[in-house]
Amino acid sequence: MTAKPLLIGKLAASAGIKPDSVRFYERSGLLPKPQRSASGYRVYDRSAVIQLRFIKRAQSLGFSLDEVRRILHLKGQGRTTCRSVMRMAEATLEETEIKLRNLQNFRDSLAANVKRWRKLPAQRKCAAEFCDLIESSGQTP
Repeated sequence: MTAKPLLIGKLAASAGIKPDSVRFYERSGLLPKPQRSASGYRVYDRSAVIQLRFIKRAQSLGFSLDEVRRILHLKGQGRTTCRSVMRMAEATLEETEIKLRNLQNFRDSLAANVKRWRKLPAQRKCAAEFCDLIESSGQTP
């Protein structure tokens, strides 16, 4: 027994995104073009949900859409692509380590400032200091 086909609204809801995002991923080549019903509606199967969830998960981990596209293209290509995957994994690891260090530095600064701000009188300029803290967090130490 095959699963009931999904229309774009149900697919989008199942993947936790909006229908416009589904259309965007199709145009971008991240999601294969779906079949169409006799009335012209896009018709998807469960594999589209899996693919969309993978795309969103990869994005949440910091992968760009171009990187996701390359990963999806390499998936299942066999041993010859192993070097490409290894280079991408090494670059991703390095970028992730940098992001983690930056986030830890920001966390430490934020914690120190929140502690200091709690001790200040009600008329303080926390908002400006908070903006300064965010702006300075992008700078490498």
